[in-house]
Amino acid sequence: MQKFIAPQPLVSVVIPVFNGAKYLAEMMDSVHKSTYKNIEILLFDDGSKDSSIGMCRAFAKLYPNVRYFYFRQNRGLAHNLNKALKVAKGEYICRINQDDRMTPDRIAKQVKYFQSHPDYVLVGSWLNVENDQGHCQINQFLKTDEEIRRSWLSLSPVWDAAVMYRKQAAIDVGGYDQSYWPADDLHMWYRLGTVGKIGNIQQPLTTIKLHAGAASFAFHRKHMIETYRVHQYANRFIQPATLLIKSYWFAQYLAGICLPASFNWFVYHILKKYIIHPLTKLSKTHVYAQVPFLPRPATS
Repeated sequence: MQKFIAPQPLVSVVIPVFNGAKYLAEMMDSVHKSTYKNIEILLFDDGSKDSSIGMCRAFAKLYPNVRYFYFRQNRGLAHNLNKALKVAKGEYICRINQDDRMTPDRIAKQVKYFQSHPDYVLVGSWLNVENDQGHCQINQFLKTDEEIRRSWLSLSPVWDAAVMYRKQAAIDVGGYDQSYWPADDLHMWYRLGTVGKIGNIQQPLTTIKLHAGAASFAFHRKHMIETYRVHQYANRFIQPATLLIKSYWFAQYLAGICLPASFNWFVYHILKKYIIHPLTKLSKTHVYAQVPFLPRPATS
């Protein structure tokens, strides 16, 4: 029986690949189990030296909705994602990384979210965070655009591998800027926030793996340096920060270059879970009376 190929996929699932052979099959299996079938899958191999190349080619031959792009030399993540913006046929870009998994209903729920929230340009979700021992915990993200803007100078509003965004909005703000890698995703979220709203579905729809080879660990020091640069950009072009927020940025920067990634991630989760999120969810009257260091949303 001939397989049906959707002529205009509504959702383009974008997957950058670099030496990810160990995890590719599990990740692809999770995408293909999606209950939402109107998708295309775009694999971008960025100069892998392992068997990822052969696996990507095999996926493209096996599944008619898979397209494969190969770069002989490593070009960088932003180059891959900007290439995706040019070749994707979908109205929405769904991101996931080579070592992650999505739930079968993730894409359907995010598409439904956009259809019922036309003023939103970016939607994420909670995460299941899995370590090398298989232990899993939930990482929560704030729900509404209003809550997110109260804390987005302190915490990233979404997680890269859990997001879906409107392709045209990403094009309109200029795509990804490689000069901010590996914090180029945060730079993108700030700019998307200038053309629309941001939200998170309040349940885990993606599982990410934290291991020694994960970018968040392997490039932690570089990530903290570039995050500090993105925060300076945000202060100048997105939303002025208070003195206390600027002090927090500098402390985060120093911790990033002086302390191990595992310790910094531990502190990050403590701050997020027990301090910043609870304060952000207070009403406007209480939050600004009790915690004046939180940035106030701009008023028209």
